[in-house]
Amino acid sequence: MSDAPTPHRASPRSAPDDVWARVRADYLSGLPAAEACRRHGVGLTAMRNRAAREGWRRADLPWTPPQTLDPDDEGLMLEDMVAGDLDRVELYQLTHVAHRRMLRAIMRGRATEALRWRRVRLALEAEQAIEAQLAEQEQRLWAQRHGPGPAGHVD
Repeated sequence: MSDAPTPHRASPRSAPDDVWARVRADYLSGLPAAEACRRHGVGLTAMRNRAAREGWRRADLPWTPPQTLDPDDEGLMLEDMVAGDLDRVELYQLTHVAHRRMLRAIMRGRATEALRWRRVRLALEAEQAIEAQLAEQEQRLWAQRHGPGPAGHVD
């Protein structure tokens, strides 16, 4: 029998290397370990063992502000879509973001976070209702001052 250490062999049920590469990338980009594992279908213990064995250390990376949002988060996509110009964001879009984040929190068993996002969504919906009322009042005032629009004009 040889005293040489046996090289590590992946078990027949181990995820392929390309999956582990994505887990590593997500983990090192700041995604929580449990979330990276859930996203790619690998076990947390297996991930921690591989990270220790292969030296996946966030401590070796330069400091960056924490990012706890999914890379596919609707808010991040919306911000990209408006190129950071928040004046281009409509309330209905923010309502959609809050609703999706609430659903995501529920699916992950984060009840407190889900309730927070629900309150945000309800506040945004209330703000939308107020804006709609104000727009309607403005239309009525305009019609009272200027009379009905031209014949055939449809609002």
